[in-house]
Amino acid sequence: MSDDKELDLRSSIKNLKSVVKTLDATNFNFNLNAVKTFADKIDVKTIEKRPLEEDLETLLEKFLRGARNFSRQELKNLPYIIYKPEITLNHVKEIWNAMDVHNKRHLSGVISVYLQKHDDSPKTDFLRQNLNSMKYDGFSQRLKKIFEARDKFFSNERFTNMAKLFAQKLSIYDSLETIGLSGFYKTSNFIVEALKLFFRSNIASLSGQMKLLTELDTEYDTYKNIFPAIADALIQKVYHGGQFKTQCIKIFYRRLGDPRFGNGSFNWQTVSPKSRDIFSHWLSEEDLETFFRIVAETTNDEQWDYREKFWRKYLPYITNTWIFLARDARRYAVQSNLNHGILKNGNGNQAVFVFQIRKYIFSEWSNVGKVRAHDLSHSEKFFGSDELNGEFIRKNFVDGWVHFPHGGANCWQDKVRTWIRANC
Repeated sequence: MSDDKELDLRSSIKNLKSVVKTLDATNFNFNLNAVKTFADKIDVKTIEKRPLEEDLETLLEKFLRGARNFSRQELKNLPYIIYKPEITLNHVKEIWNAMDVHNKRHLSGVISVYLQKHDDSPKTDFLRQNLNSMKYDGFSQRLKKIFEARDKFFSNERFTNMAKLFAQKLSIYDSLETIGLSGFYKTSNFIVEALKLFFRSNIASLSGQMKLLTELDTEYDTYKNIFPAIADALIQKVYHGGQFKTQCIKIFYRRLGDPRFGNGSFNWQTVSPKSRDIFSHWLSEEDLETFFRIVAETTNDEQWDYREKFWRKYLPYITNTWIFLARDARRYAVQSNLNHGILKNGNGNQAVFVFQIRKYIFSEWSNVGKVRAHDLSHSEKFFGSDELNGEFIRKNFVDGWVHFPHGGANCWQDKVRTWIRANC
């Protein structure tokens, strides 16, 4: 492909991506991620012109048997076998010497492989040091940008410098364009490691990190593999910073699920126990607030103030929580970021808040209903379930208390408190 045609193609792709951003900004009902993916694939197949895997296997076999009569195409493809398991560091040095690294296409291949496969291996370090010592005097504007930003690609502080660029631009695409990379590299090993450092470090403000997270969230399918690492870093920062909790819950609950049960138990496996505990506590707190908000909108009875104050004191000891809503009560939960189950055999606006304290499950009803303690063996019925029959609650409990009277030595609060102290 001639340079003029390549520049025309790049310009067309850039225009296409601009249209995507415009459609996105106007909330056009359109599969924008598919268009972005299509544009990036054009970058890969036409501009990057990556070799076919079968061609690389043939080249690898030829190289390993000692043949060195490479064609022009094979010389161009040599960088793409560097990270094959059979290739040693000495082989990498031989490949480097066999290529003309000042040739635009040879050099592009080396840099592409370096970014895509970047790791802590001696192979990567050899490529990094040699690329860092190079001077590029060619005509490729993309390569010129890369070598002008060599401190972000090849220096010992490369990831820190990339994280600083993300902090400056607060956009993956703008950052990549600044240093001469196409969107194809947005999920390369190199960029992924730089993104992890960006969220782990304090290079950017918490508000800046949340802004970049929003961009990653719009392309979740692209970045989903690093969301657990991002969650691990940001949850603790949000917890200590006291800001962005609602946004944090909304994004990570939607993307990773509930860490306490269901598919979320698997999605959160690589997140540290401390971050999981903080997030689980947030979910319990939001469930409690959702429940009592529903209560406040469906009854004028002042007893609910007493109930909320009583159970809020137990939040530090509550682990799992879940809410079941009858038909009419569901409309009062629209402000919640969380999912809820369906309550069957309950009045239209009734809700049931279930929660675990140590080895017992408690159920608290809106409107008329006892607070009951249930055996933990019923946990599958109560937590993460799509629906719950109200009759099951009424028939399967180990103890229960009517919410009366509100004061005095024999009030329900004292009875429940005494029972919890004795049994939990």
